[in-house]
Amino acid sequence: MSLLPVNSYRRRSKDNTVDDDVFGNDFELFDPWMDLDLNMPKSFRWINQPKHHQHHRQQEDKIAPALLPPPSSAHGEKYRVKLDISGFDPETIKTKIDARHLVVEAKRKSHSSNSNDNKALEKRYDLPEHVYEHADAEHLVSYVTPNNILIVEIPIRNPEHEHRKLQSQGTNDHHLVPYGQNRDQLFDYNHFHTSVFTPKIVDVDGQQKKLQMILPMKNYRPEQIKVSVKNNELIIQGEHVSNDSQHSEKFYFYRSVTLPPGTQTDHLQTHLTQDGQLKIEAPFNVHNK
Repeated sequence: MSLLPVNSYRRRSKDNTVDDDVFGNDFELFDPWMDLDLNMPKSFRWINQPKHHQHHRQQEDKIAPALLPPPSSAHGEKYRVKLDISGFDPETIKTKIDARHLVVEAKRKSHSSNSNDNKALEKRYDLPEHVYEHADAEHLVSYVTPNNILIVEIPIRNPEHEHRKLQSQGTNDHHLVPYGQNRDQLFDYNHFHTSVFTPKIVDVDGQQKKLQMILPMKNYRPEQIKVSVKNNELIIQGEHVSNDSQHSEKFYFYRSVTLPPGTQTDHLQTHLTQDGQLKIEAPFNVHNK
């Protein structure tokens, strides 16, 4: 069993000035749907901008952001691709999904007037079966960071989560009893309880309680898994890297879930078992609102 480190990050408030150093050069924890209003870095270039943000701008702030939520699938699971585009003109980049492929088009940077030097290039990346079968292509987002990294994020519809939610509808709230009687009325316990993390509250020594979750990560080694906590949001990333002589490509499995009030995230621990199960535990206070 391997103990994995947990990275912590606090989302800035609207009162803070946002600069390009908030996420360093990686932007690993930037969520283009949820962080747009608070933490949008100033110096990257949008290729495919989030649709709800476009609509909000068209309405010239007449509609509150809360009335224009991002796709629900973006909250739970997405597939991220990072490509080194050094040598290419960011203004010419296009990204889209075509059947089982992510298609990236671009033109090389050139100071020559020769039209052949500006010929468009197209590269097609095979998407995993789970991704292309459930991809929310309409809400694909892509942008270029200041260090010439193209990031493409594809929201994934999660049929397992939707099935769990449908099963829980119309039943009583017996499964919510372990979360305590003083539950926060603003938190969606049903959404959390039916997530693919299969959360549960267990007793420890008859006095304390802890939150336990399990996520299958069978095809990943410990060094390929990154666990982060952003405020009360738990983020799990599994990374695959492909390199050639000139460029590097990174593909990420990405799942996240908002943890319920009472979860002591500062003491969260994660372990990868020999059979590929990522076990996540944190002390839980049922009396915390």
